[in-house]
Amino acid sequence: MKFLKFMAVVGFQSVMAASAWADSHGNHGQQGHHASKPMSGEMVQQMPVAENVKAENCWLRLLPGSAPSAGYFLLHNNRSESVVVVAAVADAFDDVMVHQTRHENGLSRMAMVSEVPVAAGGQLEFKPGSYHLMLEKANRPVQVGDLVEVSIVLKSNERVVASCEVKPAGTLKHSAGMSH
Repeated sequence: MKFLKFMAVVGFQSVMAASAWADSHGNHGQQGHHASKPMSGEMVQQMPVAENVKAENCWLRLLPGSAPSAGYFLLHNNRSESVVVVAAVADAFDDVMVHQTRHENGLSRMAMVSEVPVAAGGQLEFKPGSYHLMLEKANRPVQVGDLVEVSIVLKSNERVVASCEVKPAGTLKHSAGMSH
């Protein structure tokens, strides 16, 4: 019985995530796919790797079917000046967007964002219910347990590279050494 309740919650979360994604990708001005200039993986690979900025505990939540996956990580800025995340690319997905979930009037709304600042000497967690990556159009089969390379693009035209473990749809947070 507990398993059935768990699966119902996972299914509900998946439907809600897909619904929020679809809502945020409609014709809503600058909140759709065209809010920022898309970057090619080749373009990003030419960028230098950022020094003193790193991403850790990166993981992707794999949703069923064609629903977009979500990416989460902890970004550390060990520089004396702030950095700004402006985009991301992934080796296994053709379309990656930076999103933010906001909670307003009891509702969760997800929208694409063009810039995410990280303070000097600070850190920012991309996590469920907050900032996250939306990954669409897998260009190869992606399964739970796979590793996907993600490059987080900074406004300074540098990149931060992370190896992200693919987790099942019901995963709510990163857990080191977790396997399913």
